[in-house]
Amino acid sequence: MFTLTLSLDSLSLYIVGFDVLALLAYILYLFHKKRNLEKSIKSIADFISDYFINTGTEVQVACYKIADDKRFVVLIQSEPLKRFRYSNILESNLIAHTFKITGKIVEKIYWRFPVQIQKDAIEEETGRNPERDDLYFSDVQALSDANAKYKVSEASWDEFEGSK
Repeated sequence: MFTLTLSLDSLSLYIVGFDVLALLAYILYLFHKKRNLEKSIKSIADFISDYFINTGTEVQVACYKIADDKRFVVLIQSEPLKRFRYSNILESNLIAHTFKITGKIVEKIYWRFPVQIQKDAIEEETGRNPERDDLYFSDVQALSDANAKYKVSEASWDEFEGSK
C-alpha cells in the first residue's frame, strides 16, 4: 500500500493563490483585448458605412486588423458607379476621417465593384435601370462599340515608318 502525505505551509498557499490570480488576470486581459478589437472593427465599419449613406450610396464594409490592434485594412463593396472611378482620392479622405473619429489607423482600402450580368433581372428587382442612372455604363458601352470597329490588317514597312 502507498500513502501520500501533503502538507501545505503558508508560503506555498500564497504562491498557489498568486498563480491562480495571475492566470485569471491574464484571461480577463485577453477577453478585454478581444472586446476592444471587435469594438474598433465595428466603429470603423459603421463610420465608413454612414459616410457613404450620407452621400447616397449603399456599400458593404468589412474591416480586418493587421499586425497590432491599431492598424486595419478595409474592404468596400459597391455597385460600379462613375463617382468611384477615382477612388484613390476618396481613400485618402476616408483614412484621414477614420483616424480623426476613431483613432485607428487604416492602412489600405480595397474596393470591389461587382458587375451584374443580367440587366433585366436588375430592372425587375429594383425597378430602375442602372444604365440610365449612371454614366459609367454608357462610357463602357461606347468603348466596347469603338473596339468592335477595330480592324487588323497587314501593312508594309514604309507605311509603318510613315505612321511613326
